[in-house]
Amino acid sequence: MKDSFKRPKIFPGIRNAIAAGVIIVIPISITLWFGQLVYTNLSSWAIDLTRKFAPDILELGTLADFAIRTLSIIFILIVLFFIGVLGRYTLGKRIISITDTIMRKLPMLSIVYTTARQIWDAIWSTKGGMFNKVVMFEYPRKGIWVIGFLTNENKEEDCELKRESGEDLVSVFLPTTPNPTSGFLLFIPRKDCKFLDMDVADGMRLVISGGAVKGIEEDNNGI
Repeated sequence: MKDSFKRPKIFPGIRNAIAAGVIIVIPISITLWFGQLVYTNLSSWAIDLTRKFAPDILELGTLADFAIRTLSIIFILIVLFFIGVLGRYTLGKRIISITDTIMRKLPMLSIVYTTARQIWDAIWSTKGGMFNKVVMFEYPRKGIWVIGFLTNENKEEDCELKRESGEDLVSVFLPTTPNPTSGFLLFIPRKDCKFLDMDVADGMRLVISGGAVKGIEEDNNGI
């Protein structure tokens, strides 16, 4: 005997409304949580100093805590502004160059610094830092396409890679998503690569976003 009970149509509507609400709220919540995390961590030093040298101020309550943290953030922004201005002049460029050299020579930490610097350059610089071009190739099998970043075209006459493989190989870094600081170094025949017109920065943003950002041609067309 068939069950004559029918689920009211109102339930799918409620479910869809809740799902839509979740989709709207989650990105906002993550953004606010991340903002709060950055705000707290960047201003914690000011709270520690106040607690050490003027603990009575913190006893005034939440308003005092908020004021101290806000002033510390403003102070950091002012310092960054003057560092940016200083970096435009010869003395500032010299200081930055010396600091960069020291950071690159620190044991272990140099790896972290170099990687972070290269990723930063790839995201914000149209030249792409260590990355030259964005390439597309089939990986891990035929019919599945991924994008990577050309790091070396290996055009030297005495290139061992070319000599031993018998192929015109290019060096390509295949980053992981959404963390592009890790990935794979692949040596791919040039004929198997499609060299894209998009900037390295656009390619890196595409990787970090998990493919969520629009392609460069779409952006240029105002889509």
